[in-house]
Amino acid sequence: MTFGVRNIVGIHRLHNGQTNYSTPLVFKNYSQWSYWQRKAFDYLIWCHLGHALDFSAALLCWLWIFPMTFPEAHEWNFKWVSRVFLYNLACEFIIYSFWHWLTYSRLSPYSQGPLKKKKYNPVNQYEEKGQSNLSREVTFTTLGWLQSAFVQCVFMWLWASGRLPYYSDFWSRPFFSILILLAVTFWREFHFYWIHRLMHPWWSVKNGLRQGDIGAFLYRHFHSLHHRSRNPGPWSGLSMHPVEHFVYYTCAYFPLLFTCHPLHFLYAKFHADIAPIGGHDGFDDPAGGADFHYLHHAFFECNYGVPLIDFDRLFGTYKEYVKKPSKTNDNEKLN
Repeated sequence: MTFGVRNIVGIHRLHNGQTNYSTPLVFKNYSQWSYWQRKAFDYLIWCHLGHALDFSAALLCWLWIFPMTFPEAHEWNFKWVSRVFLYNLACEFIIYSFWHWLTYSRLSPYSQGPLKKKKYNPVNQYEEKGQSNLSREVTFTTLGWLQSAFVQCVFMWLWASGRLPYYSDFWSRPFFSILILLAVTFWREFHFYWIHRLMHPWWSVKNGLRQGDIGAFLYRHFHSLHHRSRNPGPWSGLSMHPVEHFVYYTCAYFPLLFTCHPLHFLYAKFHADIAPIGGHDGFDDPAGGADFHYLHHAFFECNYGVPLIDFDRLFGTYKEYVKKPSKTNDNEKLN
């Protein structure tokens, strides 16, 4: 999940010594609901609300950037293309830098307070001597955003030049428009699992193309770069090889298959841009709380997807994070 107001308020509560830091802002009795009530809420409402930041970036792009760029997008020129790229880079450095400041920066009072104890791995990977984790992750994350911005420019050009059909009035097809918008959440998780699983060894990491193990080949030459972030942080999620970026962003290519509104594309694109932050920040609730994906970075051959669409349980690759109290810190173990 992307971080949001709930996470920020929770971190502030934790910092001030409040014990109710995980209490939802609106649905305060959520923990008292039955198992199926919570599941229904998660699948019908929370899975969408949890990506409000991604949608806000997409909506702002549609309402602000599109009107000043789309009329010129039928022909390639520096003016409109540069505005698209600048908007994307601004989103990257404002959103990613804010979460990095809140959770890791020595200049942040929150990262130096009780939140420290919520880190799955107590080592600050960005301060290790002789390491260049931060510069590597920022560099490859930025390359990802640049590729994402280029994909946006391509689709804008295809639409504006009449090469690809679209409709501009979102409410001219209200049911369809809302349905596709809601479906983006589930499509993203479905797509992520399969392209991610594709890039891990199908049988053994020692294999290659001669053994028919395309996953081992892709892991060795491309996806292994992402796994250099064994102790992940906010910049780790998009820290990928450009080839993996290309595969990853195909989640937003569905306008090639059917006519849709540009906002559908923008939501899928910014969902892919921003959502990895919470899943990789390396902290328990009230921060990202993505212990599921933390274990994937720690142990590689487990938890390939996300709990929303739980293919890992189906295919036997699910591992659970269990906190075992000790005198110094919490240690994790695998069930």
